[in-house]
Amino acid sequence: MSQFSGFGIEVELKDGKIITGRVAKANPKSLTLSDVTFSDGGTSQVFKVKASRLKDLKVVSTPKQGKQGVARNSSAGSVSGAAGAAAPAAARLASAGSNTDWQDDDAAAIKQQDDFDFQENLRMFNKEDVFAKLKEQDKVEQKSRLVSHNIKDRKFETDELVIPDAKQDNWDSLEEDSTHTEYLPITKSINITHLLQSAGDNEAKNDQVLSQLQRALTRPGSISKPSGFVTTTTGVSVPCATPVQLLEIERVCSDSFGFTSKMAMEHWAVHMSLFVKQKLGGRVRLHAQNTNPQPLVVILASDNRCGARALALGRVLCQSSLVRVLVLFTNTPEDPEVNEQWQLYQKSGGKTVESLQSLKSNLEKLNSPVEIVLDAMQGFDLNLQDLCSDAADEARLEDIINWCNAQQAVWSLDIPSGLDAGSALPNFSAHVNANSVICLCWPLTGAYNLRSQFPNHAPEIHLVDLGVPQAVYSVRSSLRKFQIADLFVTEGMVQLT
Repeated sequence: MSQFSGFGIEVELKDGKIITGRVAKANPKSLTLSDVTFSDGGTSQVFKVKASRLKDLKVVSTPKQGKQGVARNSSAGSVSGAAGAAAPAAARLASAGSNTDWQDDDAAAIKQQDDFDFQENLRMFNKEDVFAKLKEQDKVEQKSRLVSHNIKDRKFETDELVIPDAKQDNWDSLEEDSTHTEYLPITKSINITHLLQSAGDNEAKNDQVLSQLQRALTRPGSISKPSGFVTTTTGVSVPCATPVQLLEIERVCSDSFGFTSKMAMEHWAVHMSLFVKQKLGGRVRLHAQNTNPQPLVVILASDNRCGARALALGRVLCQSSLVRVLVLFTNTPEDPEVNEQWQLYQKSGGKTVESLQSLKSNLEKLNSPVEIVLDAMQGFDLNLQDLCSDAADEARLEDIINWCNAQQAVWSLDIPSGLDAGSALPNFSAHVNANSVICLCWPLTGAYNLRSQFPNHAPEIHLVDLGVPQAVYSVRSSLRKFQIADLFVTEGMVQLT
């Protein structure tokens, strides 16, 4: 590269310094300058710059012609020849300088540049190594790439998004309560606080009962217009019955037709269990392959006919091990029919708790939430006050009713506990706020009066087939209004409106 010697150049280094001088020696690795002037004002006779430090280079002057001519020919005639020989070298250096100066836009200088050799530069590019390095540095998951939106969603397996081992809770290890445990406190002392509170509330409760009685008596058409329901599916009219009429139907069935109360109870329990299972999800949910825990039903039963029916229903529900049933008694069971149904219920896998506190503690051990609470404390043939002998009994019933009203789904048999079966007026310090009322054989007049007594919270009314023969209604003239042959045809339960 001796042809560039003597050219005045301006060099810019990568650290920003500017150096001016003449080319003394040039090679691919370094550049040696003479008469060097630095940007900070310093000077040097000779300065060597490595090629790796160069950032930019500009040609600022050409070699002196006189000096160039003496070097080539000592005669004066050869000066012009030397100048002519130096001109192409200057042009080549100028074109080289313009190639490195990106600010130079002279078209003539650009045309004098050599063509870019694409093939030679491609040989310097190793595509295989470059792509291998890119693949190695690529940390993006395959499912997170742009094309992942075309991938179909994976279906979840049966054991995903579920509680692991949900069925393995403490249901089988719940201790069975003693059948002879005293349900009330050991010292049946009078709850003075409860008496004081109830005494202060008696006046307000009496005013409420009187206002409800007055509203029921002054309702237009309440005496002349007979009460009744209509089935939601077929539109068949269904009359209401009094508690005395229901007892008369049961007596005629047993005495004249041999259709005992035990047979009627089994008939009712089968139809009612099918309705409960359908409400709990039917075959879609109730099967052995379901990894979720079985649904839980809590029965609040008393020592009466209504409690016996509820125990029969609990036995039919839990005998297949697809539904869990817990029973809480309001008082000690002493009736022979209730004890018989209780023993059958326990043998079928049902559980019993002795107190509300025990019920709450057992529910905390299970993975099954309470889905249905069955209110079987009263029925149509007695009142809650008949179950209480002192203030402690009343306080116990009030606690059970308050817990019951806090649940999501509450079903009452015949009539919500705490309400009169005929007028639906409150006859106890607290009453159950039921979502549904399950009527036995025929709806009670109290179920019809629930609409007027509680217009904003009227429950659904369902009627369950008891299997009463149609000939029973022709025996007594007071029962002939119940001769409806096409009420239960293909199903054992209908909804009334």
